Amino acid sequence: MQAKVNTLCLTKRKPKWLALRFIKLTSTESVFYSPANNLKGSSALIVIYKNGLTSKTMQYIASQSNHPATVFLNQNEITKRHCNIRWFNQTSEIKRCGHGTLAASNFLIKHFGYCPEVLTSMSHERFTIRVKKQRAQLLLKSIEPKKSELAAGELKSVFSSAIKAAYSTGDKNGYTVVLFNKEFNEDVEKDDLKSLHVGSKALSKLHKNAVIALSIKNKDKKNAIAHFRYFAPQFGVNEDSATGSAITVIAPLLFRLHGLNKVKLIQQSNNGALLNYEFNNAKVVIY
Repeated sequence: MQAKVNTLCLTKRKPKWLALRFIKLTSTESVFYSPANNLKGSSALIVIYKNGLTSKTMQYIASQSNHPATVFLNQNEITKRHCNIRWFNQTSEIKRCGHGTLAASNFLIKHFGYCPEVLTSMSHERFTIRVKKQRAQLLLKSIEPKKSELAAGELKSVFSSAIKAAYSTGDKNGYTVVLFNKEFNEDVEKDDLKSLHVGSKALSKLHKNAVIALSIKNKDKKNAIAHFRYFAPQFGVNEDSATGSAITVIAPLLFRLHGLNKVKLIQQSNNGALLNYEFNNAKVVIY
């Protein structure tokens, strides 16, 4: 198995870890970008390794990267139908990472012409990959959030705008989606949610879940658009640039509230991201 992949230099000097005998190759891949809309999306460092790379070394490599996620795949598994996948940010291992999974899948398709059908996380969650026009699509089970007065109360001091409702997944380290009383400007896209101030320190102390701030700009079923931002300072991410896995919670909520099963999502981070999805039968296809 060979690929024409340039070894990545994260700085002007080659990082010491690239000399590790366990590293087969490295590359970077970006997803959820849209030049037409001036949205940069998010990138991931892809590391293909041989047997023997420890979790400690994976974390060290990720700590030296300037990418939001570093993805690790074993070279002995990437040609099989099922493959394990791990993701790290600069400080800790990530439980689930949609953008990193899509980035890794597109990298494999581009450079090897093949991608495993299922990528499995350390928590045994299955990330099913579909390939359409030589691009990866991510298929995940949706996660139905429940309305939470407790979450709404906890988060009152975190946001600069009054909370209308909050919806949370039941488990610790899950997701909370927050809607606001304020009607954001529907005519000027750049004003939507960007004016929202978030207290990161307060959020990390008060709430156990990652928080998604969500607003609907266009409710037309054919051209529906929603905006969101994603915060998880308690997991080492004050604000994420592009968050594919969060759609598993956003999709069923938008269907419940507005009857929408296909929405264009604009993540209003500093880089900005464009995410598309389709929701059907408790499953979400993300691309």
